[in-house]
Amino acid sequence: AKVRVECRDRATGQLTYGIAGVTDATGTYRIPVEEERPDEICEAILISSPQPGCTELEKGRERASILLTSNSGISSPTRYANSLGFIKDTPLPVCTQLSQLYEIEA
Repeated sequence: AKVRVECRDRATGQLTYGIAGVTDATGTYRIPVEEERPDEICEAILISSPQPGCTELEKGRERASILLTSNSGISSPTRYANSLGFIKDTPLPVCTQLSQLYEIEA
């Protein structure tokens, strides 16, 4: 999938930084950001999926906030975003069983 890191000015919402990347076969991506972004709101954002039948962005899982500053209490320079995801056009067979188990309407 294509993924992008975008940062916006906290006060104006103006886009200040953007860099693109792609996932590997496991869905993992690594996007190096060299500069600190302490006064900006940064997010990892899904752009597109290469898999037919799995291209619809799932609301709430299409982006994840990330802190891109060393002044955040996190000792490692590596940052991990929450999982991002697409919705399959056709649910997997196990989804019906899980929906029934958790009493969710499918």
